[in-house]
Amino acid sequence: MVPPISMTFYAFHIMVMLGGLFMALFAVFLFLVLRNQLHNKKWLLWAAVWTIPLAYIAQQSGWIVAEVGRQPWVIQDLMPTMKAVTQIDVESVMTTFFLFAVVFIGLFIAEAKIMIKQIKVGPKKKEDPNNV
Repeated sequence: MVPPISMTFYAFHIMVMLGGLFMALFAVFLFLVLRNQLHNKKWLLWAAVWTIPLAYIAQQSGWIVAEVGRQPWVIQDLMPTMKAVTQIDVESVMTTFFLFAVVFIGLFIAEAKIMIKQIKVGPKKKEDPNNV
């Protein structure tokens, strides 16, 4: 049995195209923020919201590339199992995991503090032009 090459091929291209779209969208946002012109581009903000599901599609495409593109070759004896097994020791994997856990917990705490502070401050009061 030959592994499904077309699935891996198209999943890779979808992943790369969506990554390019995300980088282009980021560049547009960065350009507008630096020029202080983002506030009047509501269509762009809506476009950003509508791209949220695309991140999940890109992630799933990457998973397909990693798993479908690799695994059948090992299963079908087209690639030796020794070549598919990583040579990283357990301590390195555990260290990396715990470092990521510490970083993401720190980011979560910082984000929670920022959100709570902004909730306590509340929204800005809009000035009434008739009271001036």
